[in-house]
Amino acid sequence: MDWTEQMVFCYSQEPLVKISKSGVFITDLCHNVAMHWFFDSFVFFCIVLNTFCLAYTFYAEPAELVDILKIFGLVFNVIYTLEAVIKIIGFKKNYFMDGWNNFDFVIVIAGWMGVVADALALNIGAFTTVIRSFRIMRVFKIIRKYKNLRILFSTFIGAIPKLTNVLLLLFLFLFLYAVLGVFLFAKVKAQENLNVHANFQNFGMALMTLFRMSTGESWHTLMYDCSRQ
Repeated sequence: MDWTEQMVFCYSQEPLVKISKSGVFITDLCHNVAMHWFFDSFVFFCIVLNTFCLAYTFYAEPAELVDILKIFGLVFNVIYTLEAVIKIIGFKKNYFMDGWNNFDFVIVIAGWMGVVADALALNIGAFTTVIRSFRIMRVFKIIRKYKNLRILFSTFIGAIPKLTNVLLLLFLFLFLYAVLGVFLFAKVKAQENLNVHANFQNFGMALMTLFRMSTGESWHTLMYDCSRQ
């Protein structure tokens, strides 16, 4: 079984893309800039600074701070756009052969969509909130800087299909105990915590109650209510 998994992993890998110079001045200049260590360090510094700016917002913040943070957000978006443009010119089509570059490109597009939505005061429901909140995804650009974080992130993504078995097992336990809860506690009188929001009167509500208790939310109070005659 391990040998089979290793073979599947090997066949799923793609060859590394080696980007060479093209002989065109502008293209080679952008290539040299994109590959320089200072350029990468400067972008990483902007990511860290942007992270602090995102964490600085708070409820009922003054209007002056909101305007300052918007200016900083616009500056960072311009920097990320220039980074994408330089890499696209220097790497050409090879730019989109890297998953992290595609991720950066999507962040840039979403960032400008958020800027346009703020400038025009657009309100198209929850989609506007999603676009504005997408700028938080810039924090994940830090993963690209450190190799160990990239390895850990790739391992986590690769382990997601395996986690489905664990989720199915947990659902099976919740299913069994929800049925058992209906049999045992369906007729218990409603009280302070065992109420219309959490009870075992039917399977659906019992399943939701057990899921709530699995998070540790007032599970002991429900236990006390269910233990009363």
